[in-house]
Amino acid sequence: MADNKKYYYLKLKEGFFDSEDMKLLQGMKDGYLYSDILLKLYLQSLRQEGRLMYRGIVPYTPEMIATITHHQIGTVEKAMDILEQMGFIEILDNGAIYMLDIQNFIGQSSSEADRRRAYRNMIDTEKLRISEYRNVTNVTTNDGQMSDKSIPEIRDQRLDIRDKENKNILAQSSDKQTSEPEADVEALLLNDGTEWRPTEALFAEYVRLYPKVDVKQQFNEMRCWCLSNPQKRKTKKGIKRFVNSWLAREQDKGGNRAIDYKAQKKSQFHNFKERKYAPEEMEKFINM
Repeated sequence: MADNKKYYYLKLKEGFFDSEDMKLLQGMKDGYLYSDILLKLYLQSLRQEGRLMYRGIVPYTPEMIATITHHQIGTVEKAMDILEQMGFIEILDNGAIYMLDIQNFIGQSSSEADRRRAYRNMIDTEKLRISEYRNVTNVTTNDGQMSDKSIPEIRDQRLDIRDKENKNILAQSSDKQTSEPEADVEALLLNDGTEWRPTEALFAEYVRLYPKVDVKQQFNEMRCWCLSNPQKRKTKKGIKRFVNSWLAREQDKGGNRAIDYKAQKKSQFHNFKERKYAPEEMEKFINM
């Protein structure tokens, strides 16, 4: 049968919430809020076949997502970081959000595999177009001026909405980092095949901000994660957000473990009435 591609509904399988990913997501603190946001983003993206851009050209901000999902902005920001790390979504450099596994929930089962491949190709094509556009705009003429010879087929009008001033700030920040000494930690692999390490000053800030975390050891674990998940490696722009989210989660685990342990101790013994024994009674028990 022909596939008309007008999928304005989700077809969730019976075991959707029994998958390992959904159990891990909902097992987190506020995990049920995150899963609610995920489902609402699935629905919001249906008319663009899994791609989220307001009217097709404007990137969604946390405030916009908070409005359409009826959640707090802080909750949305945490949810987006976690959903990206777990591979539910991918956020491109132009702000486009792709719901990575939505092709499992739309259309007929006979065409799912083909549609998933086509969807992945669409994401890769947009990423390539962004990269090519940057390369074109970075070409300089012999007199040192920026060339204005953009190729119309490559130039994506969606990129025109991005703030040029923010690009300059990011470029200056990148140049500054390369001139500063790097911390003695494992480098993290990026999606373009390069590696990234924090500067010594940034690493010192991580150590100060996350006192319960062995930050150097966590960089070892993050590198292992990058090696094991090549399709989920981060961009140069997104790597710091990834590190912050990772360390914040480890910091929370450190605090939660202590709280859970106390709660566990209390739950194990709250049914037993405390009793004090005299020394002669204790001696009697020992000699029994």
